[in-house]
Amino acid sequence: MSFMKSDLTGVIAAAGKGTRAYPRTTYVPKPLFSFENQSLLERNVEIQVKIFKVKKLYILVGHLKEIVIEEIKRIQKKFPGVQIESALWTKKGLASDVASLRDKIEGDFSLILGDEFYLNINHQSMLKSWKAKKNPGAMIATINTNFVSDIRKNYSVELDQDRVIQLYEKPQNPENTLLGLGSYFFSHEYFDFFDQTPESSRSGVVELTDVIDKMAKETRRVHASLLKGRYFNINSLADYYTVNYLLRSEKFSSYRTSLIIPVLNNEYTISDVISDFKGHVNEIIVVDMGSTDRTKKIVKGLPVKMLEGASKQNRSGIYYAPAIYDAMKKSSGDIIVLAAGDGSFRARDLPKLMEYLKDCDMVVGTRTTRQLMEQGANLNWLYRWLNVGLGKLVEILWWGQEPRFTDIGCMYRAVWKDSFLKIFPDLRDKGKTFSVEMMVEIVRYHMRCIEIPISFYKSYGLIEEQKLSRQFFYFISVFRLVFSKKLRIFR
Repeated sequence: MSFMKSDLTGVIAAAGKGTRAYPRTTYVPKPLFSFENQSLLERNVEIQVKIFKVKKLYILVGHLKEIVIEEIKRIQKKFPGVQIESALWTKKGLASDVASLRDKIEGDFSLILGDEFYLNINHQSMLKSWKAKKNPGAMIATINTNFVSDIRKNYSVELDQDRVIQLYEKPQNPENTLLGLGSYFFSHEYFDFFDQTPESSRSGVVELTDVIDKMAKETRRVHASLLKGRYFNINSLADYYTVNYLLRSEKFSSYRTSLIIPVLNNEYTISDVISDFKGHVNEIIVVDMGSTDRTKKIVKGLPVKMLEGASKQNRSGIYYAPAIYDAMKKSSGDIIVLAAGDGSFRARDLPKLMEYLKDCDMVVGTRTTRQLMEQGANLNWLYRWLNVGLGKLVEILWWGQEPRFTDIGCMYRAVWKDSFLKIFPDLRDKGKTFSVEMMVEIVRYHMRCIEIPISFYKSYGLIEEQKLSRQFFYFISVFRLVFSKKLRIFR
């Protein structure tokens, strides 16, 4: 592949450790944080390729580089006409990492920091401004903000019209509302000015803002482009969760919800359960597990979909999981809700699950709040405390991910379908412990699972009656499952 000297070469910095986003960055590089099922890295590659029109792109890697390189390989397949290569960091700061590419870059280049999220930002305007300048040295992206705290985390800019006079790294008292972004254009002069820039007394390395500041003062050919849109610097886990919440909240009313109800001899309750949830979800799928009463006949007369589940049994009960997972994959919803067909859960708690789902990948109910438990509800003290104990066992085994569980066996939950599909290849359990495995896999995949208190009502039918007689085998199965996942000994 040949490149014209006038073509921009793209650079994305994706090497940092992201210590402020610990503990998630222990396992997931910050540029691979996902928003709307797309990584930050892929989003920024799209800006470089689709907007800046680069034909050659270098991605600086370092922390967890093997994981980042795998993501690069995946992204490369989406852009076959672009040459994307990884380059190893210098561990001497961003400016040095970029300078290490001097022998690979012939002319002008664009740089985007890998931990910045741009939403509807008009980068086209920046490219147009760059092309309109005569012999520019560099250009930085800026945006107006009402939040001084954002400027304090980045850098501020002093301008004379659009010409940069000076940059201030992480200013405590910025003089204007201009927030400096992590999108830049540079001429090849960058490398000469990097060599001339002294190390920062604060950090001990050459800072990128110092290089740009030196260029601005000595050449007077560094410019700023004022952009519009929404920008987020993903510094910490709080930033990551905030952005995900905002994105989901804005589109939440457009998401479809599918309710999956597994049933087994629930002729006395299933019509009430469906009537309760009808109108709160877009789709109801009933999965029959081999009912011998009138359950199937009742369901067929209702405006819902019905799937036949396997009735084969093992020592601890019905093979629930394959049929339920099949229904989840066939569902049309962006969000999947699971609830029992025995009347133990109600639609009144669904809004709580939905609200918290904006903030995480899966929300599960906990039946351990006595004030929300109906008198006569079939949850004896031994069963309840064993669920609490096994929930705490999961917390201990995955301490670094900081899960909080008090009810490991509650079926009532809501999960994003995309999140379910990610963990599905590792969902191997076939019995009633499938609900536990889903929670463990969400944690193992470094996703966020939140537990909330829900109401628990008196239930009817064979499924609930079996709980008392099969508790021993159920909890032994949960114990084995949890440890097999931790030790990676999969059945």
